[in-house]
This record gives sequence, structure tokens and C-alpha cells, in this order.
Amino acid sequence: MKSSLTLKERLQDRFRGAILGAAVGSALGFPHSGSSRIFMRALGNEAVDGYVRHRSGYFPAGQHGAAVQLLSLASRSIAKEGMIRESSIVEEWIPLWRENRMIERLNDVDGAMSRWLRQGSSARGCACPPGEDGASALICSLLVGLWCHDSPEELNENIDRLTSITHEDPKVRAVNAAMATVIAHCLTHHEIVLGEVLDSAATAADRIDSLVADSIQMIPGMLTLNEKDAFLQLASVGDDGSESPDRIGIEPRSLPVFMLALYSWFRDPSSPRSVLLSCLQSGGAVQLTAALGGALAGACCGESGLPSDLVSGLLDEDELRLDADQLYDRQQLERRRRDL
Repeated sequence: MKSSLTLKERLQDRFRGAILGAAVGSALGFPHSGSSRIFMRALGNEAVDGYVRHRSGYFPAGQHGAAVQLLSLASRSIAKEGMIRESSIVEEWIPLWRENRMIERLNDVDGAMSRWLRQGSSARGCACPPGEDGASALICSLLVGLWCHDSPEELNENIDRLTSITHEDPKVRAVNAAMATVIAHCLTHHEIVLGEVLDSAATAADRIDSLVADSIQMIPGMLTLNEKDAFLQLASVGDDGSESPDRIGIEPRSLPVFMLALYSWFRDPSSPRSVLLSCLQSGGAVQLTAALGGALAGACCGESGLPSDLVSGLLDEDELRLDADQLYDRQQLERRRRDL
């Protein structure tokens, strides 16, 4: 995946790619959320050929889900503040619950935001308690990777700030740190080397949760297995095995969703459509998994490498691109100020 352009020249394209890629994955998966793995695999390439209307009939084709809604608002907060400030992000998010403007319900975030709504953005202890490890807010961690791509010493602190809004669970924080680290790696390297990416992600996770770090190091072994065996192991990581993931698909928990997205990306990192198809065929929490996979592919290939038909079909394409551009512009401004 070499390019004649320098990393600096490609940077804005990769900012756009990460955010638009997340939206593409979310919009492809949103109509199929909760669908079985059997059903999603039966769709075949049809799953990534284009957008379809949500089965409820309330949403048009190309509508992304609520996780990207949170991502968009968080990016605006960071661009406005010039930093990742918890209270500012909460103030952007609260009206969604106060005015009932959420695209969909996010069970693992609703509790936290209900407490923020009652207590205000200066409150403490509103996040979901340890043991609640949902994946709905995971996609927002890509913003830390974008914002801190050239200052890794700031990444851990900012991940802790962002995660503290919704979750106290160390597993969620560790997964967020790993996701942000991989995004940052994509922005600072021309080529994706499996060992380097996994080592950096595992190191970031290990300071918080060794299980997450050990799970990330499983990826090379998973790539040698057939797709079904790899899926069963990745979907069950950190679980008690009480359900059959091959039947119901991936559960909306942070670690298995991240692992499936990471695995899907590594299978074919230069082909976003292939990454998205692999994520969607996991079944279950397909919207979240495909959003993460799309973000990884977009950060790696840039907007220019994403399928143009899927980008142009997004309902909020222009707004999301503007979010990426404003975040990029403010990040560059803050770095110039820091270097003076």
C-alpha cells in the first residue's frame, strides 16, 4: 500500500477516511442490526453492493446509526475546544436524550447519559459501572487516534477522559486504547506491518487490561484458520460460551466486536469493501462491527480509497466530511501552537 504522496499530504484524506469509513460501515449494518450470521452470510456480496432502507420503514437508505451520531458530535466538541474535554462532549450529547433525537436506543450508553442528563455535565460517576462492557461508544475512540496520532504520550490520557463519559469497565478502556492506537498507526505509517500494529495495540491495552492485550496477540493465529473457526474463537473471546455465536452472530460487547473488526481488516487491509463484507457477515452487532472495520480501512486507505458509491450514498456525507475537515484543521492548528 505505497503512495507517491507523503504522509503529511495524505493526512487530511485519512482523517476523512476514518470518519466516513465508520459511517459507511454503520449505514450498511444499520438496517441489519441483530440479524443472524446465517442470514448475513446468505446475502453474500449484496450486503455491500449498496444501502437498503431500515426494516422499520422510518429511515432512508444510507442512514447511519446512533454510534456515528455520537462520533459526529464528539468530533465537533474537540474541534471547538481544541482538546478532548469530557464536559464539552457531554454537553453535545445530552440534547440527544433530552429532546429524544437519538437515531436508535443504545442500551449500554442510555444509563450513563440518563445520569448525565439529571446531574449535569460537571457531575462525576455517571458512567456505566464495571462489568458493563457494551460497544456502542467504542467507535468514538477513533477520534483520539486522529487527534493524538503525532503525540502518543497524550493518547492514553485522552482515552481515559473519553471512556470515562460512558464506561468504567477496564476492558472497555483497554479496547478503546487499542483502537485509537491502531488508527494513529495508520496515519503515521505508509505500510501496515502486522507485527508492528499488533504490538503497539497490545502495549496500549496492556497498561489497563492484560486479557485484552493477550487477545490482540491472537490475531496472527486466527489468520491461519478457516473463516468459521476464526469467527467462533474471536466472537467468544472473554465470554462464558453460553450462546452459539455461529447462530446469533457477534454480541455487542467491546472486545469481540473490536476483535472481529481487527481480524476482518487484517484479512485484506487494502480493500475496504472486503473488510466491510467480512464484518457484516459476522451477524449480530453488524452495525458496530462494520463501523469499526470501516474506520480502520478508511484510516489506512483514506477517503480516496473508500468505495465512492458508498460514500456518496451516505445520508449525511457532506456533514461528516466537514466534521473530519474541522477536526483536522483544529488538530493542525493546535500542533503549530505547541511547536512555537
